[in-house]
Amino acid sequence: MANDRDKKLVELIWSGKYDKFEMGNRLPVERPNLPFQPVETINLPRVKGGVQQTLFGKDWPENYPKDWKNLLIWGDNKLVMSSLIKQGWAGKINLIYIDPPFFTGADFSVKVKVGNEEVTKEQSIIEERAYRDTWSGGIASYLRYMYERLVLMREL
Repeated sequence: MANDRDKKLVELIWSGKYDKFEMGNRLPVERPNLPFQPVETINLPRVKGGVQQTLFGKDWPENYPKDWKNLLIWGDNKLVMSSLIKQGWAGKINLIYIDPPFFTGADFSVKVKVGNEEVTKEQSIIEERAYRDTWSGGIASYLRYMYERLVLMREL
């Protein structure tokens, strides 16, 4: 049975995690700070007879911000999380849903036929990367990708 000391000795190491392979200093996670641009704001619906303001009703904690709005952000998750941290969100987020790539090497983009015509849409850079689970740097680039995002998620 492994003791606490043994548990601390387990580490996943890949090329590029440290500044030199002989276990130098860990390379820092880049943290660009980009402003968000609201594309759409959704207000409360106008329903006759009133509307429940929150999912949890009157029992919602009093310290909950009155001007709170949920955010749905489209973009590269590393850039988004880095910006959220720099804008004061560190330690304030309770849930982050991720759908990570799985290092399959497959291309999950699709072409759709409508009638006899093939419909093609030029993919954005984000879409192109999102649907192609391929990694030019092999497993090391995949692990770096996941590591950077998990570090940022932990801070949020």
